[in-house]
Amino acid sequence: MSEENPFPSLRTVGVVAANSVGYVRQMLDNLETGLVSVPLRSAADEDRLVRTHTTEIQQPGPGAGWVEMPFRSRWGDDPAQISFTSGTQGKPKAVLLSHGNLHDVVVRVTRAMAITDEIREYVGVPVYHSFGYARCRIVLNAGGKAYIPPAGFDLSEIRRMLEADEINAISAVPSLWRIFLAALDRFGDELGKVRWVEIGSQYMSAEEKAALRRALPNARIVQHYGLTEASRATLQAIHDAPEEALASVGRAEGDTLVRTGPTGRIEIRGPHVALGILDGEDWRPLGANVWLETSDVGRMENGLLFYEGRGDDVINCGGVKLSPDLVEAAVRERLTASGTTPGDFALLRRPDPMRGEGIGLVTTPAAATQRERLIEAVAEEAASLGVNARGAISVHEVDALPRTETGKVQRKALAALIEAQAGSDEADRRRTSAIDTFSELLEQLLGRAVDRARSFADMSGDSLAHMQVTLALERALGEAPSGWEWRPFGALIDQVDEAGDFNALMSQPAGAPPLPDGSRNLNPPGIPFWDLVREDYRTNDASLLSQGFLMLLIHRFGNWRMGVRPKLLRAPLTLIYRLFNKMSQFWFGMKLDYTVKVGRRVKLEHFGGMILGAREIGNDVIIRQNTTFGIRSTDDLNAKPIIGNFVDIGAGAVIVGNVTIGDNAIIGANSVVFTSVPPDAVVMGVPGKVIGTNRRRNPSPLGR
Repeated sequence: MSEENPFPSLRTVGVVAANSVGYVRQMLDNLETGLVSVPLRSAADEDRLVRTHTTEIQQPGPGAGWVEMPFRSRWGDDPAQISFTSGTQGKPKAVLLSHGNLHDVVVRVTRAMAITDEIREYVGVPVYHSFGYARCRIVLNAGGKAYIPPAGFDLSEIRRMLEADEINAISAVPSLWRIFLAALDRFGDELGKVRWVEIGSQYMSAEEKAALRRALPNARIVQHYGLTEASRATLQAIHDAPEEALASVGRAEGDTLVRTGPTGRIEIRGPHVALGILDGEDWRPLGANVWLETSDVGRMENGLLFYEGRGDDVINCGGVKLSPDLVEAAVRERLTASGTTPGDFALLRRPDPMRGEGIGLVTTPAAATQRERLIEAVAEEAASLGVNARGAISVHEVDALPRTETGKVQRKALAALIEAQAGSDEADRRRTSAIDTFSELLEQLLGRAVDRARSFADMSGDSLAHMQVTLALERALGEAPSGWEWRPFGALIDQVDEAGDFNALMSQPAGAPPLPDGSRNLNPPGIPFWDLVREDYRTNDASLLSQGFLMLLIHRFGNWRMGVRPKLLRAPLTLIYRLFNKMSQFWFGMKLDYTVKVGRRVKLEHFGGMILGAREIGNDVIIRQNTTFGIRSTDDLNAKPIIGNFVDIGAGAVIVGNVTIGDNAIIGANSVVFTSVPPDAVVMGVPGKVIGTNRRRNPSPLGR
């Protein structure tokens, strides 16, 4: 290959990242048509567009669900994709991958996992990440199908789909598998249906791997180690590896080769090694015959590679790699800009029970007064890089930071110093001590003392902590209180303490209150039936052909008939209702059973794809197409949402579980909501997060 940058001559096209079926289809279509895909962080990702000489942008459609399409991976040295490194050592590098690079991964993983066309995989990581996208290629190449979850890795959804025989394979990174292992009591014999598992390259201990294969006795479990430049360089068959090999990251398979160099750096060669890397303006050609030296350190024993960390001290927190040097510099800039002198501090990786590695913040006595500000700044900077790491920050203090003559922090020496004094380190005690109370659990997850007057939302708890607190509340109280994220910690702690012994309560099942049994008329009181129908007609564009109006008419009729007594006289009305209710699903693409309590002036706008299995829908609510309300888990069929008054729900929204959407809230298009939403909130994203306040205080979305 020429030493010149080949990007200007390539047929590139930018593909905006989306965790959707559309993204996978677009990427595979580009492979088929010979276009070189450039994954973009957004349509305005000028940096990647300019660096790759890309002018065309593709915006894949949203939407989770099953990916099932003909696809055959193929060999070839022709370029297929330009991926980007994480940027933990500076500006992300552009990596040019060939069809052969992508295909070699498909071949080796398929062989190692003995994958067949029977595979139906739950892809638990976003498909715009190389791991998730590769899993889709592997599954589709085998003739199987892949499922993209609407709310990301969801234990309740996994359990339901296993019980229904909808999936038999799962892929996820170790951080998510740790959540799974911590919640094994929520699963049963359905785990025996899992046949295939691949684990991402984030660190996972031998004990965790052993626990996972005990939990999934019939699965072929494979973990990989690799880089953007050389994906899945080694593969470890966890399902049949001897105990002494579980601490390794496996061995090279097929035509790949792995060794360690004189300095202990891991070196890789094989058909999976990228065509080349663009680092700034410097193009470095690679290829199948070039030994690629990594920045990782390891050792080889009997053909197995044992990974011993990043040569540059990168922190791999929940699968996202952070450079301590770069984060330190950004934190100093943040604090200096705010008028704060941060003092002498350093960051280094520390063990974290859920994320593999956490962030150790080390200060000197002179910087101790700024400790809380440092914690906040580190958390904010990590969040800007895609890591919700507030609960993974441990704090340590040393008399002086060990440095080289040129002023660089000696992180290995610093880690040894911290280990030597770990017995007196309060943060380490919190991480290693038993959890006997709900308050102690909160302290461990949030990485700090709990202020009883503040809430989880105030302290910006991350998604891993949110999932664990929700599980704890469900087990302790039978259900997580609606809107618990906004309640003061003191009230939650008192409620859990009053329920009994915390450790004993952890085994209690969750449950929502019973749903209406359909034995009475749930139409709004105080308005005659035909007046209610006329109001629905006006609300839904005053059109007799409005599918929303017709659906509500069927719903109102279904409730009105329950006021007819005796039951014998009601029987023909029930037959009519059931017929039209079923036909409405075919005619309108809507499902709204009469057992859902629906308020006044509800507008079902833009029909199609509406599954409205709520507990209750309030007054003056707008609901748009492709909206789903319902349960989050089959272990609690009563756990359905309550939609408050004046709520405006965007197209494609999913609201599930025993949650309440507060009055006057706005749920953005394609948001996935499984926690309660406070009044007047504006929610966006997957999972849904509050991003602002709806200032429209009176107010009906319908102008009433």
